Amino acid sequence: MNDLLHFDAESIASMTKLRDGERKLGESLEFISDQNNFERSTSKYVLLGIPEDIGVRANGGRSGTHKAWKAFLNYFLSLPLPHDFDSNQLAILGTVQCDDLMEKSQPLNWQNNNDQKRFDQLIKTLDQRVQSVIQTIIDKGKIPIVIGGGHNNALPLIKGCAEALNHPINCLNIDAHTDLRQDAYRHSGNGFYRAMRCEALDRYGIFGLHKNTLSKALADFMHQNNAKITCLTLDQWWSTATQHMDARLESWCADLIQKDFGLELDMDVLADMGSSAQSPVGLGLMEVMSLIKKLKGNQNLRYVHLCEGAPELGLYPAQVVKALGAIVLAVVD
Repeated sequence: MNDLLHFDAESIASMTKLRDGERKLGESLEFISDQNNFERSTSKYVLLGIPEDIGVRANGGRSGTHKAWKAFLNYFLSLPLPHDFDSNQLAILGTVQCDDLMEKSQPLNWQNNNDQKRFDQLIKTLDQRVQSVIQTIIDKGKIPIVIGGGHNNALPLIKGCAEALNHPINCLNIDAHTDLRQDAYRHSGNGFYRAMRCEALDRYGIFGLHKNTLSKALADFMHQNNAKITCLTLDQWWSTATQHMDARLESWCADLIQKDFGLELDMDVLADMGSSAQSPVGLGLMEVMSLIKKLKGNQNLRYVHLCEGAPELGLYPAQVVKALGAIVLAVVD
């Protein structure tokens, strides 16, 4: 994992705010400082950061997702260790190297054809780095919880899993958008289309989809591929009687989770959440956490991807990192 930057004790300590008489997560969680520690780790889940917004900006979105990983760690590591939390279940793995690619991407304009080609090159390099790291994690039988960056990273996550498992995987994406665009260059809006095209992604389900984000071309593509693509739109979900919601959701996603699958959460699906495509309309955090709690124990879950959160775009301080922290604890606890 040459493209992975590990943490040392000093860096973990610098992000952990201590308090007398209160043990913090930063004092309790295992941090993996090198490859040898990774080989010896017994943690089921590992935290991995991707601090980039190249794919988001290449798709015309707002910058800021590159700050989610560090902001999350500063918040999460300073949380009190819950009295009933098994800290041996979770380890801090490290950060995918993105700084060099971020620097090269800064002058680029997504509306410029030449810059689109440069975005494509940078994101494909990032794809290779993420895929290599994820493949190694899956090979070791661990479940990565990936934080930060754009939804472009869904492609290397899916491909890395498929390579490690030697077969395509399914994906359940909690998202306001399909990310099935067919543009010629890579960006945050075409990861799932590319994953289907290279046959790393088998069945694809979208929960919380906003119908108004569907162009005719996207709707036609989904209809033509309805054996592989399924969705439960936000309107369909809200029109379901409260007493039938659990049954409808379980029925809808049953086929998706009967084989190896990845769980994707684009933070813009949450109403008013600080994200690259923030919207006043969307799912509630408790709705999403309820679904995650149902899925976390599934033996076929291979990764969790929490992307597109942008801390500086939150409606109040720490909105995004508090939501990420709650979701991570819901996955692990």
